[in-house]
Amino acid sequence: MKPIKKLLVTTALDSTWGSQENIVFLGEWCKKYSMRGSWQSRKHQTLDYHWRDREKLFKDHSYLESLNEDMLTGLTSFLNKFHGVEKPAHYWRIIIGPWLLAYVSVIWDRWEAVSLAIDLDDELETFVLERALKRVIPKDFTSFREALDSDSWNHTIFASILNERASSKIEVTSLDTHLPIEITLPTLHLTFRQKFLPALARFADSCFQKFSSKTKKILFFHSYFPRKHLLYFYFKLGLFPLWHSALKQKIYYPDAVNREDLTFHGLKVNNNFESYLCKSIISDIPIAYLEGYKDLFILSKTLASAGVIFTANAYIGNELFKVWSAGQVLSGSKLIISAHGGALAERYDMFNHEDKIANSRVVWGKEWLDSQTRMPPNKIHFKIKNYHQHTKILFIDYEATRYGYRCVSVPIGPLVLKVFENNMHFLQSLDQKLICNLKIRPKSLGSWETKLRYKDSFGANSISKEPTILKDMQSSKVIICSYPQTAFAEAMYSGIPTILLLTKNYWEFQLIYDDLLEELERVKILHFNPLDAAKHLAEIYPNPQIWWESSDVLSARKKFNEICLTITENPLNQWTTFLKNIDLK
Repeated sequence: MKPIKKLLVTTALDSTWGSQENIVFLGEWCKKYSMRGSWQSRKHQTLDYHWRDREKLFKDHSYLESLNEDMLTGLTSFLNKFHGVEKPAHYWRIIIGPWLLAYVSVIWDRWEAVSLAIDLDDELETFVLERALKRVIPKDFTSFREALDSDSWNHTIFASILNERASSKIEVTSLDTHLPIEITLPTLHLTFRQKFLPALARFADSCFQKFSSKTKKILFFHSYFPRKHLLYFYFKLGLFPLWHSALKQKIYYPDAVNREDLTFHGLKVNNNFESYLCKSIISDIPIAYLEGYKDLFILSKTLASAGVIFTANAYIGNELFKVWSAGQVLSGSKLIISAHGGALAERYDMFNHEDKIANSRVVWGKEWLDSQTRMPPNKIHFKIKNYHQHTKILFIDYEATRYGYRCVSVPIGPLVLKVFENNMHFLQSLDQKLICNLKIRPKSLGSWETKLRYKDSFGANSISKEPTILKDMQSSKVIICSYPQTAFAEAMYSGIPTILLLTKNYWEFQLIYDDLLEELERVKILHFNPLDAAKHLAEIYPNPQIWWESSDVLSARKKFNEICLTITENPLNQWTTFLKNIDLK
């Protein structure tokens, strides 16, 4: 009998899974938890994730950061020619930078996944759905961000790479089945408050614009400051309180033109991957940067000018803001980018994009680059006045995209499952009394369905129903964080006894934290072993304050504040002084 050929499956689209073949899953992203009935019944193997090898991650980061710079140089010439302009690379970095650094990393990530399949000893067959080589062009960064974690888009990427590499070991068979159209984001049902406040902002802008000059000394947009703090700054700086709602307006992009005649030759190609990247980038560059750029540019000219632009995250996904701010910076404006989260900064994140585009980058703790300025956090403000012996144990989950997103030294893609397994070992080691008081707060960003996984393991009542994380913290006896970013900073600042549970080897931080990490681990705030963390929680649970207020822990908490946060008696005055002293020359 002829042996059944192994089938390479690249995504969770089960229409490409055949019927009885032995499956080789390209990655854990193919095996959605909600589809486990389908794949658990099939004989299968799953290829490892290439960035599990952290030495490879570091090597790839160096390569991709350099490649990103070369691609930016080439795209500067390409975009200038396409639009008939002469803008410097810095201008285009502000506009396309967040998309480019993600795109280069994503395509490399998918390329390397296919490399692992090619390196197998087996001969494989894979099914490609009709029109898989004709993928939809994203409108802007946001739609690209949605697409990169969708099965349909990734199916087209893998199909394209397999077609490009044409390995004799992988037979590609086309199926007469259309790609499904995926809706990656749920429909949002806005509350009255969410509808009312933007309307109020638009009304306030229309009123105050009459009394405000066309050029703003400082323009705050998505600053992450609470509204009352913004009003304080407006008063102290002598500014009219504007919310700049025009920058939030919905953009209607034109259809993409036929790009078949467009070619990108802006890179000296050194390998097959770079050759493929140069071909694919024309098909994938968002409409906002080609067909839609002219409209964005014209619209940006109707907006106010600013001597200083202050933002925390609009530089990532707001295309109108990026085109407007790039033009402003070109005319001499200062761009200040504030941190929008964090506690322990990753060693590798966005190729230092924020520091490259900003005149000053504000960080919440100790600086690690000369371009940074240390200031108090602009959105961490919850501190308990009196600690009450509640019973709730709050567990804050970590999750990220199923498919790899950026070359970053945190758990991404399939490595998120390692964090989940670590978390499960911790939770399953707790005795029933602690489990009964457990509330799990799943992270809303991500697609590994961890909420459903926890629900199946511990019951629906274990999932927190509080609308905000601060509400959860206020009623907690102990907080356990499974990632070292904003939620951990919030918890440490709150004064509630806090434990940090990390999955060893998959979190790499800036070197300035080395001594702090050792200290946090010594006093049992930081744990890498889930069993040790569970044992520690059981020991302190009757009265966590005894441990939390002990001299060693107090010293470690103080060290955390000194390195990761900036806590002053009057942070608003410190911010006011900083804003007043920005050099406008």
